[in-house]
Amino acid sequence: MIQSARDRKIRQALAGLSVPNPLTVDTLFAVMRERYPRPLELWRGTSPFPSLHANALWLTRPDHESDVVWLDPALTGAAATHSLSHEFGHQLMGHKPLVLHPPAGADEPEAYQFLSSDFLSGCLFGRARSHSGPQDPEYVRIEDEAEGFAFLLRRTAAERASDTRHHDPLVDRLHHSL
Repeated sequence: MIQSARDRKIRQALAGLSVPNPLTVDTLFAVMRERYPRPLELWRGTSPFPSLHANALWLTRPDHESDVVWLDPALTGAAATHSLSHEFGHQLMGHKPLVLHPPAGADEPEAYQFLSSDFLSGCLFGRARSHSGPQDPEYVRIEDEAEGFAFLLRRTAAERASDTRHHDPLVDRLHHSL
């Protein structure tokens, strides 16, 4: 089978990853935190950008010691895991996070939700997982890579979870003889 450059990039990003079993939001976020170069927080509350309709966002906060992955609290199960996998794909493939600047005088995460719609309609749509974002070729390429990573990560996790083979030859032969 011939692989595209995009597929090779996705497979390389996944190759060095220890895929958690089971793959859940909690287990995946733990792996993300281990690999991320700065402290990383998971936000499940109100979107930091209410006018941006996204399932998840990866945000850097230059004014803080930690960065954030926001995940829509309405998402659960496979949908939540997939959206978090998508954001992890952005990280592992060298994409850039959205930059989250607080309003003047704001220290708490809740304050970030009060950004103006003028600010939101500007630079932020460049890398947000949103149907309302731009559809220029670079945006589409980046989102396709992250989405491809999310699907491959989830498929790999499902295959490993369903693998009933034992990795000890004697136990494997006993299992097959039954």
